[in-house]
This record gives sequence, structure tokens and C-alpha cells, in this order.
Amino acid sequence: MENNAVPKINLDKPQGIIKNMETTVIPFRGLRYNTTQIEGIEKVIAPPYDVIKSEEQVALEARHPVNIIRLILSQPQKNDTDNENQYTRAAAHLNQWISENTLVRDATPRYYIYDQSFNAPDGKNYTRRALIALVKLEPFENRVILPHEKTHAGPKADRLNLMRECHANLSPIFLLYADPAGDIERILESFTDENRPQIDCPEIFGSTHQLWCLDDTARNREIQALFSTKPLLIADGHHRYETALAFRDEMVQKTSEGTSSGYDYMMVNLVRMESPGLAVLAIHRLLSNLDADRIAHAIAKLPEVFEVHEIDTQANLMAKLDTMKGKSSAVGMYAADDTYRLLIPHSTPAKQLDVTLVQETLIKHLFQIETVAEHISYTAYTDDAVAHVKEGTDRVALLMNPTPVEQVLDVAMAGSTMPQKSTYFYPKMATGLVLNLLNA
Repeated sequence: MENNAVPKINLDKPQGIIKNMETTVIPFRGLRYNTTQIEGIEKVIAPPYDVIKSEEQVALEARHPVNIIRLILSQPQKNDTDNENQYTRAAAHLNQWISENTLVRDATPRYYIYDQSFNAPDGKNYTRRALIALVKLEPFENRVILPHEKTHAGPKADRLNLMRECHANLSPIFLLYADPAGDIERILESFTDENRPQIDCPEIFGSTHQLWCLDDTARNREIQALFSTKPLLIADGHHRYETALAFRDEMVQKTSEGTSSGYDYMMVNLVRMESPGLAVLAIHRLLSNLDADRIAHAIAKLPEVFEVHEIDTQANLMAKLDTMKGKSSAVGMYAADDTYRLLIPHSTPAKQLDVTLVQETLIKHLFQIETVAEHISYTAYTDDAVAHVKEGTDRVALLMNPTPVEQVLDVAMAGSTMPQKSTYFYPKMATGLVLNLLNA
């Protein structure tokens, strides 16, 4: 099995950062919905494009003629050409909404403070605070922006085509920063304590949404200075970050001066990784299209690698799994034989990632699965995972604890990557609160 053990990283002094490399996080003139035209911002915002199902798309389009869905997820049509397609239609909508003052650019540069309040599946209440800003694009080798997952060509091509037509960041990516002393958090809190939010959106998509425009020059200078020494970890948005890098390089080649100005930056949501509002869920694996013999063979081999404990109920299995957090690698398993199992490996390298244990030992070695798309699906909800197996939709559920944020950072700082769908920072942030024009 591959050893994905990584060294313990001090969050105050992260390893692998190149000296004299500065992180540039700046305020900007955001493009926002004109609230004098739009009654209820909840009618025009949407979840991120990559989690919207077809029936949800139809519902979002019906909510309002200028819902952001028409920009982020315009659909192809059978008569599309190179000159008229879903990407050009999105750009046409964007330009029309700007010309009609449906979308209006703020007069001066500012940061935006975004609070999202929600109930997590564990029943706890959270409020996650993000700072919406522009970050200067840096290649990964500069170790300023840190990835933790590999990307795939298809999603990048789609987002690049959209960016080529719109010349805009239509949605921010999600970055984490370390701030153990809470210096940035205190500045944001002092502003929100003194000012009312510009947007106070009732619950939609499982969350409430509040937005403040931080246009205080002195505070903004202090925030920018504090970020200058901080590496940033991509929590969600690897494909869009790489797309922005590719588009910037295209624009450099197209300009006679070899510069890209606004294309050097992209819009991001910055969240403090020590924040009590940061909820991280496990992403369970569901195995399908496996015959009974292969499942029986894998189950018979389990004792060679794991201590196998049969547990009487789903609730007790998840409770046992929860007690293993931070102590030892462990995986829950529910198979078509209607048995709950707690799997504890006989030996694990220090800081072994549970997702790597599942991917390498269970999926690849014991179940002998190489083709992910044919055999593996994902869910963050334990009840759904078990129900799928009971109903016969899937054959095996592999249940995990969430990956700690510190482990994600350790992997990124070590220059490694994690298996696909390793982290789920819950919930997804809304799209449409703020946009960024690259060519303005």
C-alpha cells in the first residue's frame, strides 16, 4: 500500500514556502445585483455550478429571469455553433444585465464579508465567515497557493470556455488561511459589529446569507498586510484556479506588452481554518457493479489487513468510528450481507490518511477496482449510503470520519495530493452575491 504519511506541520511556520514570495490579497470593485431592481436576493443566487442537478437548474431558471444560473450553467443546444453556444449566451446575458443596470459595479475597491449560517447534518448550528477578495494568481510551484487534489481536463475546458467569453469570475473559489491569533478575524468582527449588512438573505439552499461591504481604507490596508505572509490552501475550486492560470497565460500572449493586469487575479472566499464555523464532513464511498463472488472474496480477506469488529447497528458503528477520530485510522463498512463492520488496520504509518487507506487497501487491493467511474459514487450522508446498499442500488458502503483540516494542510505543504473527493467543506457557498469583471 502507498505510504501517504506526512510530517506534522506547524501552522505558524509552514514548511515548503519560498522565501520572499508574497501573498497578494486585495479589495476590488465587485459587480453585484442592483437591489433596487431585484426584490429579494434569494431569487437570483444559486448553489455552485458543479452541484446543480438538471431539475434544480430548471427550478432556478424559473425563480427569476436574471438568476445567476443563466451565467454559470447555460446549457448547450442542438443547433449550437462555434460562434453561438452556451458560453456566448452566458456572455450575452452578462453584458445585457450590466447595460440594463441589473448588475452594478461598486464605485470603490472593497472587501466583502460573507456570513453563512446553517445546521450541519450532525444537528449543530454554525456560522462560517468568509472574506471575499481578489488574490494574485501564482503557479503552484511558488508555494503561495497550495492545492491538495488532482484535477481533470473536462471540467477545466468547460470553465475556460466560459471565462473566454465572459472575461469574469462568476463565482469565487474557496481558500483557507491560518490565523491562530485571530488577527484578521478581529478586524472583520469589529466592522460587522459596527455596521449593518448590505444583504440579509433569508434561508435558501439550507443557509442564511449576509454580506457586508468593507470599504474602510485603514482596515483594508491592515488586512492586506496580514495576508502578505500567509500561504493559502485551496479547499474547493482546484479546476477553476487552474483555469484562471491558463486564461491569464492566454491573455499575456495576446497583449502587446505581455501583461495581463486584471487577469492576474481571481475572486476568492477566504476562510480562517481555525474558525469554529468551519464544518468538514466525511465523503463516504459507495461501491456498485460488483458480483457476489468479488464481494465475498474481499470480505474474506479483510482479517489479513484489519481487525474486524462486527457491530449490531448503524448508530453504534458510527459512534465507534467517531471515537477513533484523531487516534487511529478506521473505516466503517456495510455490505450486502447486512453486516456492519468496524475495520481497524493492523499497522498504519504515522498520519495515515483514512481516504488513502480506503482508496489503496480496500478499493484497489481487496475489491480490485481500478475504474472509478464504473464502480464508485460518493455521498456525505451516512443514512443515504446505508439505504443505497439496503435497496440494492449499491453493494458496499465504506464509511469514514472527516479528514481533519490540519491533515489537508500537511498534505498540501508536503507537495502531495489526496484521493478524489477527500474533503467536503459543508455547505457549499452561494454563487451570485459578488462577481468580478476581469477586463474592467
